[in-house]
Amino acid sequence: MKAKFELLDKLCQSLQSRFTDITIGILQAIKLVNLNSWPDADRSKEFGVEELTTHFQSILTSSGVAVELIPDQWTILKTRLYETGESLHMKTWPKINRSLQPQCPNILSLVDLILTVPASTADCERGFNQMKLVKNDWRSRLTSRSLCDLLTVQLSSPSIENFDPTPAIQLWHQASIRPRRPEFMEGKKNAQESASETSESDSDEQE
Repeated sequence: MKAKFELLDKLCQSLQSRFTDITIGILQAIKLVNLNSWPDADRSKEFGVEELTTHFQSILTSSGVAVELIPDQWTILKTRLYETGESLHMKTWPKINRSLQPQCPNILSLVDLILTVPASTADCERGFNQMKLVKNDWRSRLTSRSLCDLLTVQLSSPSIENFDPTPAIQLWHQASIRPRRPEFMEGKKNAQESASETSESDSDEQE
């Protein structure tokens, strides 16, 4: 039991040392998307978005977000949410987005960006595993475009049970320069079987 408790203590210490910066810096600022962590209305001035705006400025600017308007829209957003009288625990960002998007589009774009930040690297690891399966030794000359298309199919497509091939088949028909003949081989096979049956019938009559 002594060794067990020592192991647990070392694990806790390791976790604490690894995540010590969760209460400071950008990780602390990201907590604003958690509505349960918002303070009371009389303390709403204690938290802002300046650090987040600076950290994500290049991404926001390249996406067409007016970064200079975010502080003012953040004030409007806080005011609207606090003045409704409804508990923040009952609100969700999709509802807020629908109701306040016309008034606060830029700050809500920042919130959307934060909400899309993955909480782990599991998706990246899953993508690398699929890439190893797709681009193996026998397919080492795949171009980047082909590899990207194949990985998109592997990672983003629904399962076989839920997959509807109809749109893909229609696109396959329409994308061809010449008319497709998907039943050509089936017709050829039927013709051969018919010819074979006729030949057998003639042979039986001769006998």
